[in-house]
Amino acid sequence: MFSNRYPLIAKRSAAFTLIELIVVIAIIAVLAAIITPNVFRAIEKAKISACIGDIKAIRSASFAFYADTGTLPCTKAGGWGEDPGFTRLITPSNCWANEGGCASGCTNVLGWDGPYLEKWPVAGPWHIGGGGRYNWNRWAGYSPPGIGVSCAMAGIVTMESYGAVPVASLQAIDRILDDNNLTTGYVFVSGNVTNPDYLQFVVTCQ
Repeated sequence: MFSNRYPLIAKRSAAFTLIELIVVIAIIAVLAAIITPNVFRAIEKAKISACIGDIKAIRSASFAFYADTGTLPCTKAGGWGEDPGFTRLITPSNCWANEGGCASGCTNVLGWDGPYLEKWPVAGPWHIGGGGRYNWNRWAGYSPPGIGVSCAMAGIVTMESYGAVPVASLQAIDRILDDNNLTTGYVFVSGNVTNPDYLQFVVTCQ
């Protein structure tokens, strides 16, 4: 018989000890604390860029529309939050009676040679629940706040906020497109500055 010359060596358990589990969880928590804010910042920056892209596209469309027709689309001519006439001609059969969308000069606009936009951005980057939709308004004799300019005809894009859009993001948009002041200029808010109802963009002032 063979003699057992060597002491038995206890095999280490393959399972994690409680201390090891705590260390792993702590490392994961630290990594999450570092990574998560950066992810959210990147997502918010992407939304800001998307909003600015939407506004610039609508502004370009409004210039082309005006060049062809000598006017601008009527306020919400196609409906609440809908294309006012940049992607298709507004006719008596597809106009919106409210807001004067079917009034004389709002349908079958002479000289219309669109489409001027590939798609009307109904849902903005922050469109969750009540906030983030774009609406089009045409205002005659309008003066943007605080700049001393009067527009015989202004084309204004209104983006609903209602708490869905962080104020810091609204400020970033204003800083990039306008005067870095949410109460004056061609980009401004309506309602309380700390919790605005709308962000408004005067995209053209004729």
